[in-house]
Amino acid sequence: MKKIALIFSILISTVSLHAQFGYLKKTELEKFKDTRTVVVLSSDSSYNASIKAAVEKYWSFTGTIFAYDTGLKQYNKPDFTFLVFSKSKGSKIKAKVCSSEEDFNGLQVLSKFKRRALPEEVIARAYCSNRIDTTDWETEMIRGVQMLTNYFNYAIEASGTISPSNYPTDKSLMTNKKLLVQEKVLELKGKEEGTTLLDGEIENVEREDIQKTIKNQDPSSMYYFFSFDEKNCNKMVITSEKSELMYFTTDSPEKCGCTSKDLKALKAAKDKANK
Repeated sequence: MKKIALIFSILISTVSLHAQFGYLKKTELEKFKDTRTVVVLSSDSSYNASIKAAVEKYWSFTGTIFAYDTGLKQYNKPDFTFLVFSKSKGSKIKAKVCSSEEDFNGLQVLSKFKRRALPEEVIARAYCSNRIDTTDWETEMIRGVQMLTNYFNYAIEASGTISPSNYPTDKSLMTNKKLLVQEKVLELKGKEEGTTLLDGEIENVEREDIQKTIKNQDPSSMYYFFSFDEKNCNKMVITSEKSELMYFTTDSPEKCGCTSKDLKALKAAKDKANK
């Protein structure tokens, strides 16, 4: 167990952090399963309640402990890992949370707790919205915790390291699911028709409508989601039920809209899965 932190450091230093969700091979994941994950709480009660509820319901890969960020010295040992929220530079989030040397917005699992995480301390990541108010924390934490749990479960079964480009979700799950896109985020040109490009139903909705499907774990919908940092806009399509990743790509930070290119790529992935 005392070798875990060293393994994390050696492994992570050899890979790029860009556009990846996790950084452990199968052998290291087996050892990670034996750690206990300290879920770091802050002074924000809404965040605390939401991360507690999501972890208790959806986290299954390691044992967990809940502790405030002011009392973590006793856990900075190889037997423990840490689940924190890191806020990127351009995010509008009032909660006093952590940050990351590699600009990132969302949940991070760390081998060592620091308020400003170093790249070599990151084990896995799940993107979250750049704007989170009090009422948004519940759905942000549901998605984030589900995506982390999905990643760990997929990665431990994989023959090699997985990334967004080879993420092993069943893309046929998109069949017969309605794609929800937040108002003003769908960016099509001229006479382009979203339903034709996707060959499936698309609906422009309010953010609250997407949040409702996440809370209800709606099996009939998926939604477009993005999270940006100083270098990229990370664009995704995620199922409302279980937060399964159907699509991932990156663009420049100012280009976060859902375009015809995204819809065509989504259709191609769906068609390939259904052959």
